[in-house]
Amino acid sequence: MRKFLFLAALLAFAACSSDKASLKIKIDGAAQKEVVLSLLNVNKVDVVDTLKTDAAGKASVKLDLPYKSPNFYYLDYNGIRIASLLLCPGDKAKVEADSNGRGLKISGSPESELLQKLDDEIAKGQKSFDSLSVQLIACNEIGDIESVKRLRLELGKLYVSQKQAAIKHLVSNPHSFTNLRNLYRQLNENFPLFADLTDGVYFRQLADSLKVDYPASPYVAALDKEAVALFNDMELSYRMKNAPQTNFPEISLPDTQAQIRNLTDLSGRPFILIFWDPTDNTQKMFNAELEKVYDQFKGRGLEIYSVCVGTDKAYWHSIVNRFPWINVCDGKGTATQGIVQYNVTKLPALFIFSKDGSIAGKDLFDKNGLAKAVSSVCQE
Repeated sequence: MRKFLFLAALLAFAACSSDKASLKIKIDGAAQKEVVLSLLNVNKVDVVDTLKTDAAGKASVKLDLPYKSPNFYYLDYNGIRIASLLLCPGDKAKVEADSNGRGLKISGSPESELLQKLDDEIAKGQKSFDSLSVQLIACNEIGDIESVKRLRLELGKLYVSQKQAAIKHLVSNPHSFTNLRNLYRQLNENFPLFADLTDGVYFRQLADSLKVDYPASPYVAALDKEAVALFNDMELSYRMKNAPQTNFPEISLPDTQAQIRNLTDLSGRPFILIFWDPTDNTQKMFNAELEKVYDQFKGRGLEIYSVCVGTDKAYWHSIVNRFPWINVCDGKGTATQGIVQYNVTKLPALFIFSKDGSIAGKDLFDKNGLAKAVSSVCQE
């Protein structure tokens, strides 16, 4: 909501001394066409202008930047991303490229220039990762075990090298907004580069660095919130590893028959713990998907402990009465037991536990992804 090489922090401050920036573009092959200029507003992209090029493919615009800090902008032509920009107040940026985004040249904006360099490095790594992944799939299909082992090793080495490069960029440019792109990069849709709980230290480090110069930036505020959440997850993991009898915090809540059900009673078997709000239709509908997974794996020991985060117990009861797993609710809403212990910051929140009480998956709301993770813990 995961998204610039100044010589010194003083230079960065001086460059951002006004609240405006200018942008000139030249798109070869896009004469008298429309180029869309968009702004990343933290968790959504808003179109802010449509630039009409002249006969030479040129256009220009002066921008009142919404944040007195670097701002993420995008240039798109005919559905193709031409350039990603980090415009700082005071920048006089120039962008040259062809209508497919090739031959991109950015000047007059130090952050944008550094972002282009980072994007080029990320694209090279992505190309290598995609190539190795395709080869791995092909070798798996034909049963070439030796090649599969080799390719997995190469993918592992690539991951390590990419992460080392990303950390180097972070350390070398501690006050750069390009690290927002850096920290949230992914090798594929389900494989973020910074995915370990201990990676929270990098989010914390960047947030603390950027807050010094840009305390009012909403980008920094979002990053700071992410850093807090990651550190809370680290604390939860630590508490679980050091729990005296079980690897997970206890929850004791009443079920639909007003009987107290203890989460620790599920120790030694695989189970799903889910926190949800019955007033949200999407979350209500997810119960149907959850039921399919439950029916598939209940014979292999799977149990579900479903915590209602709501205040209308009668309404909750009418919804969950048909589901065969453990449904609990105390009617206290967001003050219900378990919210703090499990660092639940948004709903729904889902945890998959293995037989040894460790978390094997989190927030998997795609049926296939959830079934795959549950299958893994049920095989232990």
